[in-house]
Amino acid sequence: MSQVERIIYCGVILESFFSIPEKIYDGLGFLPEESRVEVEALFQLKKKDHDIIIYTDHKNIRLVGIFPQQSSSAYFGYWESTNDPKLNSAAFRMLEEDAIKLGKPVITGPTNFNTFHRYRLRLGPVPSWTMFDREPVNPHYYPALLAHLNYRVSLTYESRRIPAAEIQKVYRDKQRFVEEVKKLPFEIIPLTPENWHLYEKDIYELIETIFSGNAGYRAIEQEEFSLLYNAQFAEKLCPYTASIFRDPKSGKLVALTFCHPNYKSISGEMGHFPSFELDYPRLKNPTMLAKSSGVHPAYRKMNLMNYSGAYAMLSFKELYDDTIFCLMKTDNYSRHFTDGIPCEKAFYALYEKNLGE
Repeated sequence: MSQVERIIYCGVILESFFSIPEKIYDGLGFLPEESRVEVEALFQLKKKDHDIIIYTDHKNIRLVGIFPQQSSSAYFGYWESTNDPKLNSAAFRMLEEDAIKLGKPVITGPTNFNTFHRYRLRLGPVPSWTMFDREPVNPHYYPALLAHLNYRVSLTYESRRIPAAEIQKVYRDKQRFVEEVKKLPFEIIPLTPENWHLYEKDIYELIETIFSGNAGYRAIEQEEFSLLYNAQFAEKLCPYTASIFRDPKSGKLVALTFCHPNYKSISGEMGHFPSFELDYPRLKNPTMLAKSSGVHPAYRKMNLMNYSGAYAMLSFKELYDDTIFCLMKTDNYSRHFTDGIPCEKAFYALYEKNLGE
């Protein structure tokens, strides 16, 4: 067994960190989306208030211990490994020893710093879609490795793919909302790149307000938010199904829905970041990804979640063959939007270990 090193992050990430995933995912048909520029920028941003430690043998495993300095929490993230229980035992033992020294009694993961970035494992067989944009993916043996290390499932999630044959049932069940959405006393603003630029700060603030109560959520600065949610992200959104709702009386944003096509079928042909305008016409069987939706807490008894979905439905039939409702927490209210409709499901989990047990 190769030797696992403990490397305190001081501003530089070694080349081996980025080469390990290529070996792990060779031949699987999918590979986690990871931008070296984004990772290095995030590490630099986080080092001011996090202890960050990398455990790696530079060939077969990488693991990052993430220790927020002003919190009792600890996370493991950026974990990629061959199917080697002994190697993982060595790396995770070092992680757990550091957590104890730093007074962190519980470790959660996989989480790349927080829920804005990649987190969770995908469980079970590979679904028909193989991988959608920013979906957590991993070799099938990852859950077994964590179970061997006594990490247990703490939270569960699922994605649901609804094929074209079942879409009409959604329209039938939600027809009232489809008919009423145009009469709402709210301004519906399509999420075009221009509107994103206009409302970017308001969108960031609305997301903080909507999701701050979610399990595992940790507030972030707008600088970190913009590493992922920026002009490039806006380019790939579908302006016919992605929207923000604005209260004309207060001028504040009150609801949002992020939707865009699944560009994975043509990702190998693109030499650029996905763009709805450029790339949607090239998709042969377009799938809509329903990625995020939410309503400001003060407006949650007005059916705005249903109306946001109804706005998307106004154009859905002309644009898409099917849809995937992505990464919904198992007990989340929004999951009920598709209850009762036959669908293909994929499941995911977040893990934790209490070091005091």
